[in-house]
Amino acid sequence: MAFKNIASMYLDLIKAKQTLLLLFTAILSYLISFEFSEIIWLDLIIFSLSMFMAISGTTMLNMYVDHDIDKIMERTKCRPIPSGEISKEVVLINGIIVTVLGLILGFVFLDWLTALVIFLGAFFDYVIYSIWLKRKTRFSIIFGGIAGGLPSMAGRVLAVQRIDLISVLFLLFILTWIPIHILTLAMLPKNIKGYKEAGVPMWPIVRPLEETMRVIAGSAFLNMIILFLLACILDTNLLVRVIIAICCLIVIFLVIKNLIKPSEKLTFIIFKVASMFMVLGYLLTYIGVLVA
Repeated sequence: MAFKNIASMYLDLIKAKQTLLLLFTAILSYLISFEFSEIIWLDLIIFSLSMFMAISGTTMLNMYVDHDIDKIMERTKCRPIPSGEISKEVVLINGIIVTVLGLILGFVFLDWLTALVIFLGAFFDYVIYSIWLKRKTRFSIIFGGIAGGLPSMAGRVLAVQRIDLISVLFLLFILTWIPIHILTLAMLPKNIKGYKEAGVPMWPIVRPLEETMRVIAGSAFLNMIILFLLACILDTNLLVRVIIAICCLIVIFLVIKNLIKPSEKLTFIIFKVASMFMVLGYLLTYIGVLVA
């Protein structure tokens, strides 16, 4: 197999876009907590490598766990294991090695609390979410959301050496964003069919679509409130805070409209806006802290 094909396969195995997005939230949470001149660049580099490896390795382990249902679902049947590009045993070995190396890097070169948060992110994602709850309850997305929020918490913890209110809000910001992303995609007809065939109890499979749309809307509402609270507590620049507030109010308006009368079209608009605003929220907050 050519190097280009191997590289492409491994990018698929680690879900490169998702991994880089989580790494982005971790790094920005660290940067938001510092004046630029105070950044400890060696810590940031080691932290980024540890986090990237822990997330990538855990994602490969998830690919191993889900290979049987991935073969069934249209959305996932072209992933490396079900498509036959690589064996599940090789993915398992790779996942274990990369995850363990990432965790060792954290525990050896970073403070123990940051390393512990990185470990908890991997544990919640692989053990609690993928192995234990994903095939048992629709509420598994909450624990998947915690796993997704822990990298952001880790970035803050590395900067301040403790778990404080802001680090908890960073976690909650991602936790409330993840249901918007996952459930909106799960509502697509082809994905509903796939989840039913695979026996995965996602929200739109076991509950009415209207309820799912309300859950998405409620998550978006909380997501915006948390973002604005972060901007206020971090004492960001007033103009930036006003921009964040306006964006939040726009989303909240759409959310209220969708809570009153749910519609698939409006739900997908909320999904697109919230997805874009998750990244924008971190960038605006960082800029707001820098120019405060």
